[in-house]
Amino acid sequence: MLVERRLWVVIPEDHRVVVEVPEDVPAGPAELILMVERPGGNEEAPVSESAKSRFESLADELAAARPFRELSQEERKARLRRVVGIGRELFSPSEELARRKEEEIEVEERRFGR
Repeated sequence: MLVERRLWVVIPEDHRVVVEVPEDVPAGPAELILMVERPGGNEEAPVSESAKSRFESLADELAAARPFRELSQEERKARLRRVVGIGRELFSPSEELARRKEEEIEVEERRFGR
């Protein structure tokens, strides 16, 4: 049986990502697919330099912060709200993305009894 798990990451400047797989995923071979949007492939309105700077600053801060999975539900929601607030000028569907992400987190919390 094929099981899909989505793990969202921010690619840092050093292009190194550590992947921690949920414990319910069995050990053994797996396929990891990286999906990113190519720069310049999206012809949306230009993003302000100040928005880019705020987002990059937050990405650096989050890369050094406690892992998302170690946060309480309230801390997770607060972190997502910060990302949405900064991403508002960068990503048009940020509120919808954050809402869906919060729903996914709640489902996983119930599933894993956390």
